Amino acid sequence: MTHRWLEAIASSALLTWFTLRVVAPLDRRLLLATRGRSSLTGSTTILLITTGARSGKARHSALPGLSRGEEIVVLASNGGGKSNPSWYHNLVAHPDVEILKDGSRLPYRAEVADGARRDETWGWLVEQWSGFSAYARKASPRILPVVVLRPR
Repeated sequence: MTHRWLEAIASSALLTWFTLRVVAPLDRRLLLATRGRSSLTGSTTILLITTGARSGKARHSALPGLSRGEEIVVLASNGGGKSNPSWYHNLVAHPDVEILKDGSRLPYRAEVADGARRDETWGWLVEQWSGFSAYARKASPRILPVVVLRPR
């Protein structure tokens, strides 16, 4: 499946900046206000609730989450930036997370995929949203972490 808007964002520095700095914060507020029922960017956007690695406080991040059976797969791309997003550091420190979706807070456990599991899941992600390849090129030499969220 091709999402032209994601490919456009992934290939444009200006659109990436706008999405990360303007759209994502607005989307986070909308997802919170609607308890995960509405998003500016589409049905694959989730509201990930992590525990701050240093603060211990709840942190909310709007990001693409692709369903794969019961699992949800997310990519710590940070728009192809040179460092991982803060939500990634939070879930590494505290892997028990929640997703706000369709009016419910759902408990998940995060696992960073590695080795063959990462390679296989990365291939699946790129098949779903080819724009992720552009993020990987922009982030190089950083390897984008693939995170699998499993229901608890």
